[in-house]
Amino acid sequence: MPLRRAFGVAALVFALPVSFALADTTVPSLAGVRGAMQTSDAKKLFDRSMSGAPQPDGFGTALPAGFTTAWLVDQLAPGQDVRDVVLSGAKPWPLRPNSYVAMLCLADSPEKAAAARKYAAATCDSLGDDSDARRVWFGVFDSMGTGAPRLVARTMQPVATPTDWSDTNIDQPVALENGDAGSAQAAMPSSWSRFDLAAYQLRAGQYAFGVRAGWSEGYAGGGADFEALYLFVIDGNALKVAFAQPMAFDKMLAGDWNKDGTRSHDVSDAANALTVLPTVTGGYHDLQLREKARGKWRRTFKWSVEKGRYE
Repeated sequence: MPLRRAFGVAALVFALPVSFALADTTVPSLAGVRGAMQTSDAKKLFDRSMSGAPQPDGFGTALPAGFTTAWLVDQLAPGQDVRDVVLSGAKPWPLRPNSYVAMLCLADSPEKAAAARKYAAATCDSLGDDSDARRVWFGVFDSMGTGAPRLVARTMQPVATPTDWSDTNIDQPVALENGDAGSAQAAMPSSWSRFDLAAYQLRAGQYAFGVRAGWSEGYAGGGADFEALYLFVIDGNALKVAFAQPMAFDKMLAGDWNKDGTRSHDVSDAANALTVLPTVTGGYHDLQLREKARGKWRRTFKWSVEKGRYE
């Protein structure tokens, strides 16, 4: 089994009663699983877990001129040990001229970081529990091409905002199905995969940038992947999470054996698109999640002035 599904919460899944959503379709063998998925988002998640092929550099780990890992630690996570860094990255942010978004992914010790760099290079994936957690920081920099980039804003602590699974069409990871959907620990992603620099314009002259994060889990004869979107906004010299919602999942569960030695699989998936609406609440555009593949599910989010995020 590929590493991403062999790790994660596989051991936990075997020990717990799992509630599966009704499958979208059943295919006669594993070879038909990917083709049965309805959304390209789910197929990408499946490929990342199952293909073993190199993935795109989602965080810009080939650092641009002016950026080094040690310098990013000083800027984004002062006081942290540079030896704990698993991954560092920076990419231009086209919607904010002369700007870069940057990130750091740290393990809890130099030994764990070295092991992660050796066996899972260029990924920010944990084992799905407290034994090998990842801590992530993000920042925005201005750079005019001469001299060192200037820090504009950063997350003041490692990101600790859980994904909100309270009202979604996306299947939940098993840890949430068998517990509290608001559990902060279970709802924190176990992996951080890439920047999402789409045009998330929240109000005139202000864009948010996105980060895709997720979970993978293995079952006896199957597995699932889940993806969330985090939106970060600049608030003074701080970066704050304004939105953290599930966006996609793929799931397969092995079924009956066939006479030719293949095995049927139940397959289900779903994915959402985020739309910035023209309506405004509290000075910020409303947002709406819309189910893809001709789905009918919708959910609209409005800015909470009191909480400084979308609800």
